Amino acid sequence: MHMSRARFRWAAVLAGMAVLAPAVPAWADGPAGDYLLTLAPRHGPASTWRLWCDPDGGTLDAASQACDQLAAADGEIARIPARPGLCTLEYAPVRVTADGAWHGRPRHFARTFPNRCVAVRDTGGILFGE
Repeated sequence: MHMSRARFRWAAVLAGMAVLAPAVPAWADGPAGDYLLTLAPRHGPASTWRLWCDPDGGTLDAASQACDQLAAADGEIARIPARPGLCTLEYAPVRVTADGAWHGRPRHFARTFPNRCVAVRDTGGILFGE
């Protein structure tokens, strides 16, 4: 069978994309949620976790609890209620971001908080709490 040069190039491009695709779990319909979570202090290294829901997993230790919070908020981190509790008035800014999808709909959250305690508390106490 003869393959035209254009078809050969597209086949090579698609094969290359398959090799470069990130290694994520393969479910029939995909997970309900899939997020990359980052907590970045102004000074110091950032922490990053991977979270997917239904089935729950990733590098976040509390994946099941985090997924329960996301399910109650339709995958919108801004809709997760703050965890009760007090934080110090220390000013050590941190930026938290979450990029991903919930049931196929893109989700993005980014906010800067005055310190890590406030960031964890105001996002429900689980997603960025590790």
